[in-house]
This record gives sequence, C-alpha cells and structure tokens, in this order.
Amino acid sequence: MVKLESIWKFLEDVKDPEVPVLSIIDLGIVRDVQLNDNHVHVIITPTYSGCPAMHHIENDIKNTLKLKGIDLVTIDTVLSPAWTTDWISEIGKIKLLEYGIIALVM
Repeated sequence: MVKLESIWKFLEDVKDPEVPVLSIIDLGIVRDVQLNDNHVHVIITPTYSGCPAMHHIENDIKNTLKLKGIDLVTIDTVLSPAWTTDWISEIGKIKLLEYGIIALVM
C-alpha cells in the first residue's frame, strides 16, 4: 500500500507547464493530499482563477500517479483562499532565482 509521504514525493515530478523548472509542490499549488485506502484525493489551487494550465496539470497529476500504480485519483480545484507567491517553497524560490525569473530577498 502506498504511503501519503510517497504521494507528495511523486507529485514533485509534476512540473508546472509554464515554468518547468518548478514542480507543482515547489509552486505551492498543491494544497492537500488525502489518502483513503487506495484512493488519492489531491486538492489544488491555481495561481490565478482561469489559469489555462490547470487542466494540463490535472492530467499530469493523474498520469504521474498512474505510473506509480495509483489508479483511483480525484482532483479538486479550490479558489479560496487565493494562491499567493507566499506559497512558493524556499526551494522553489531558489529555483526561480537560478532560472533568472525573479530576484528575491531571502
């Protein structure tokens, strides 16, 4: 049986299609992951409402988890509270800095 910690690790392989240096974990759009028996429920928040990449990200989440043997996946998108750059992980901020996208005071 898969462990919750493993699912979070698997999701690090899902890259943001607009900024592929970041995973969806780095970006902070994964709000929660729940595991009930073999059913995985992933809750995500877009970086802005109407983000066109969210459908692509949902498919990537399902495909990534399927490759790890997890077939029962539900994904819910929540808009409140709204995503903020504060949700970008420290590792994500470093990746963005190295990628040349932002300069941060750390």
